[in-house]
Amino acid sequence: MAKKTLLASGVAALALLSAVPASAQGFTFSWGGTITSNYISRGVSQTQNRPAFQPWVEVESNGFYGGLWASNVRFGGGDPDRAELDIYAGYRWSIENTSFDIGYARYLYNSSGDCCGEFYALAEHEAGTLTIFGGAYIGHSGGLSLNDAHTGISLALNDSFSASATLGLASGLNYGDFGVTYAFNDNYDVDARVYRSAVLGTRAVVSFNFAF
Repeated sequence: MAKKTLLASGVAALALLSAVPASAQGFTFSWGGTITSNYISRGVSQTQNRPAFQPWVEVESNGFYGGLWASNVRFGGGDPDRAELDIYAGYRWSIENTSFDIGYARYLYNSSGDCCGEFYALAEHEAGTLTIFGGAYIGHSGGLSLNDAHTGISLALNDSFSASATLGLASGLNYGDFGVTYAFNDNYDVDARVYRSAVLGTRAVVSFNFAF
């Protein structure tokens, strides 16, 4: 299958799965999206500091899951890529107040096609109103490499407000963020966050998230 055809097929699947009922035959379907003023990943803007819309859809059964996540992108320098599609799958489980998530993600773009893939391992531990989280992403192109390692904390201030911060290292670049999130209910929230890295400088970002 051609690279562009593969990406188009993934976007079509994203739209199709979002119309599936929330639960069917032991599977749970969820979907949502983010509208953000800047798509920042690992200390670098993926949209040249422009806004992005990021829909997603996921199916889960007994801890096993798979999903699609998409976003517009803009890299500059004559790069024709304008859309990103991530295909991912993995397994989640919990032991008392600690949860774990292992999986694999593949990254596709509208022009350059199949970019690369990563294995990931994530964990978080809840201690009352405080949550400690962290994870690592390992690439495998030309041998295993640690593409990203990060850790952070989240503190529930009340039923609606929470504050969180992350520190990470990605391909030699240190990055961090700090922000607050206001949850309107279980389906909608807004997040205001400041990002910092040597490449990015300091950037304030506002995002609206919805999930069903």
